[in-house]
Amino acid sequence: MEDMFNRLPNPIISHILSFLPTKEAASTSVLSKRWRLLFISVTNLDFEGDEESPTFVGFVDRVLALQGNAKLNRFSLNFTDYPDPDTVTGWILNVLKRGVSEIVLSVSDYPLPPEIFVSKSLVKLKLEGGEGLSFTADVAKVLLPKVKTLEIESVEFEEGGVGFVKLLSGCPVLEELVLMNLGWEHWKSCSVLAKSLKRLKFFCEDNDENPKSVSFDTPNLVYLEYSDNIAKKYPKVKFNSLVEAHISLRLTEDQSADAVSDEEDEYFYESDDGEVKDMAGNATNFFKGICNVQILYLSAKTLEVLAFCCEATPVFNNLIQLTVESDEEFGWDSLPGLLKNCPNLETLVFKGLVHKRTKGCGEMCLCKPLKDPSYISSSTVKVLKIILSVHIDDEGSEVEEIKHFLEKMPQLDQLIVYFDISYEHSVFELSKKLQSIPRIASPKCNIQVISQNLSLSSTVPSSLTKKWSAPPKEEYTWFLKAVT
Repeated sequence: MEDMFNRLPNPIISHILSFLPTKEAASTSVLSKRWRLLFISVTNLDFEGDEESPTFVGFVDRVLALQGNAKLNRFSLNFTDYPDPDTVTGWILNVLKRGVSEIVLSVSDYPLPPEIFVSKSLVKLKLEGGEGLSFTADVAKVLLPKVKTLEIESVEFEEGGVGFVKLLSGCPVLEELVLMNLGWEHWKSCSVLAKSLKRLKFFCEDNDENPKSVSFDTPNLVYLEYSDNIAKKYPKVKFNSLVEAHISLRLTEDQSADAVSDEEDEYFYESDDGEVKDMAGNATNFFKGICNVQILYLSAKTLEVLAFCCEATPVFNNLIQLTVESDEEFGWDSLPGLLKNCPNLETLVFKGLVHKRTKGCGEMCLCKPLKDPSYISSSTVKVLKIILSVHIDDEGSEVEEIKHFLEKMPQLDQLIVYFDISYEHSVFELSKKLQSIPRIASPKCNIQVISQNLSLSSTVPSSLTKKWSAPPKEEYTWFLKAVT
């Protein structure tokens, strides 16, 4: 085997070494002069050090010196032992001179050098700070003409939002942007302005801070993940090309506690002394901005925001698939109005059915006496998918909810209930209960109840068909997508 490996061409061996941890790849350089030359041509360098590696700095220095000016593809540095800034800057300048195309930095207490923001070779830049990794006011200019992917996590911008705007403006061909753990205590407003951007992941910490203003000017964006406390306002939201969005907007804990509704289903905020307060924020403009989306995922907290922080629910004419997360602490008050405004919806996915009992569910569930029909009886949904994580014996209300959907939704072609843990007994029990429904709104509906190891299907009122094997992959890809 060793002789076969040695007979491989040098470029192939160097390529293989590039996928090994740098420490292991470097150890091959002592085998022979040939292997030393092979390591010099390795194009990916990944360094990880900690307090238990006192020789780490010396190791990085030796590797970089050994490689000289050889072309480099990726340089990754994960250093948890508070490095000397001048040492790290020396390493970065070294790889920048060698035309590196990808830099990944996970370093604490380090002011990023201005040179990293004027690279003509970088295509991907990932910056992650445990604490103290900062974009300082010393960065006078940003010019990254080739950067297509930018990932920022826990980075402090000493100029606040101004520094962030400067960074984005210097990336004219940026296609993917990831923003993680932004802290609103450092900057109150954010504007994502990137005409070329196609994918955006925006995650802010769940704390007691609300941003004052958040804007998006990304006309070519096709994919969005957005998780944040609701902003006071959304002055500009431009998502002309949006196809898929995962939204998790939320109230702070205090704001959620103050949210109430009256007998007329009017939603407002009330202080402890009964005084009515203004909305915590206004998300109307944000939801109008995403109304062209085709595939939408909403957290349970987002349903609360829709109920209490939206003047009106926009019409989602292009929406064909909607996934809704349910939680026993949050109601479905906004769901009837939302579904009513999705005239072309074909697939509806529920991740759980348990939710807070409120006055606003309407015809969506059996929490309260039925009111005037709102959506469910005129539903256009053809495929209903439900993800359950409980034994049905323990949660009879979920069975009744599923029966309610079958009895009321007239266009259903398929109902799929997925138990995300192997509950074979629950699969059988639920299948039997659904078979016993005397009348369903759509008699052509095919019903599937599946778990990881068992799948039962039927078309009411025909008998059940049993499959004693794992469901075909296509049966549960929707589930995997719905929960990621």
